[in-house]
Amino acid sequence: MTTQNGLAPRQVLLVELNEITWRLLQPLLDQQALPALADLLRRGVRATAIAPEVSPDLDPWISWTTLYTGRPSAEHGVKFLEQPPETVQGPRIWDIAADAGKSLGLFGSIMSWPPRQDFRGFWVPGTFSPDEATYPASLQPIQELNLTYTRAHSPLAAGQRRSSKLSLLWKLRRLGLKLSTLGEIASFFARRAAGRAHEWEKVSLQPLLNLDFFEALWTEHRPDFATFHTNHVAHYQHRYWRSTDPTPFLEQPSADESRKYGGAIRFGYKSADRLVRRLQRLVGPETVLVVASGLGQQPYVSKEFREGRTVVRLQEIEQLLDLLGVRGQCEPYSVMAPQWNVRFRTAEARERAARGLAAAYYGAADQPLLSHLVAGDTICLNVCQKLPRPIDWDTPCVFPETGQTISMRQLCAEKDPTPKQGYHEAAGVFMMAGPGIRAGVDLHECSTLDLAPTMLHLMGLPIPDHMPGRVLEEALETPPARHRKESVLEPAGVQHS
Repeated sequence: MTTQNGLAPRQVLLVELNEITWRLLQPLLDQQALPALADLLRRGVRATAIAPEVSPDLDPWISWTTLYTGRPSAEHGVKFLEQPPETVQGPRIWDIAADAGKSLGLFGSIMSWPPRQDFRGFWVPGTFSPDEATYPASLQPIQELNLTYTRAHSPLAAGQRRSSKLSLLWKLRRLGLKLSTLGEIASFFARRAAGRAHEWEKVSLQPLLNLDFFEALWTEHRPDFATFHTNHVAHYQHRYWRSTDPTPFLEQPSADESRKYGGAIRFGYKSADRLVRRLQRLVGPETVLVVASGLGQQPYVSKEFREGRTVVRLQEIEQLLDLLGVRGQCEPYSVMAPQWNVRFRTAEARERAARGLAAAYYGAADQPLLSHLVAGDTICLNVCQKLPRPIDWDTPCVFPETGQTISMRQLCAEKDPTPKQGYHEAAGVFMMAGPGIRAGVDLHECSTLDLAPTMLHLMGLPIPDHMPGRVLEEALETPPARHRKESVLEPAGVQHS
């Protein structure tokens, strides 16, 4: 069967390894430490995918939405994680596929809440979603586990249902959780109790669990378009880059820091490679496997924060809402540390909170205490992360709108074992292999705006006029018959590796 673009439609599986970067990936490939990804590159194409966003909008929820929609952030309108879905503009690639009658298998993609109900397949939204909704609803135990896991740093949103551990385990077993995975988890906790495992290894257990569920769902549904997202490598890079490569940093790690965390990033990439190997074995010969990051990371080097910037978090969200005078007029929920989203019942309460957040200060009126963004009925808020260091915990935090004062010690805390050591950059990773994809080709650079058109083309679907990117025809054995569309970012050339 062929379509109007002359292409036999293929399944597409987009593996979202959030924020992976060639800076760290290539040395591991050179060391032959990532056999699955090396095999993917031998059989397919590679590129540095450049996100069009610039600071301060270079965040994954923005850049991934750009990739999904194929349109720049000025058009899709995303400013903060899990902002109200009605404020996000434009269909995402999965919407276009579903509207064309394709089956879907979404698992963990950022800003994919709430799930659609009018398609064939399955939909488990991102792990920072406001609630446990999935499609079908029978998959909700998976999301209950994910929300509990990712919100372990702070209380869950008030009123969220939680199953007993035994009840949840039984439900998860029926949804595909493997005994071998349970054994691996048990082994980690036993090794940790014996002092033979690092605490940071725990971060890689979540994608391992989720892949069990994804494998079961993929086998049942065989979707035309699917995604699988994991954030664990991004976490390791944010926290432990200096112990992996101290060269760029202004302050070198202590011997203790290097001993504790020096293997974390390598461990994260190797666990990602293991996930890719399992997915390679799962998909059939009709599937194109895409591995991508919506953006990348680079070392966090700042003369202002020579030892890195620690994360300052709120102690209790309800305490802040009291200080703003809006407690009881809104529903807060934890998203990504240190971010909270607060949904307001009235515009008046939202505006009062926004004024209070803008006016609050730390020590002196010219030093803002809090930052916030507004979309629809929701405010995203957190503590200003560029407060002067070291933090003076006895400094008063003043809320002029309500006339209240509280010490920094009572309001906030620093809880992370290491400061921020990696931060976002536009250069991400793109790899693709499968039927009709050229082997061993380096595209050099492309735009993330080119990925949605390319994946739609592989599924045999037309490219919407609103997408400024193009099909990456130099990656294909048979280029599109239609006239070539100019790229937002033309590649520097094509080279066989």
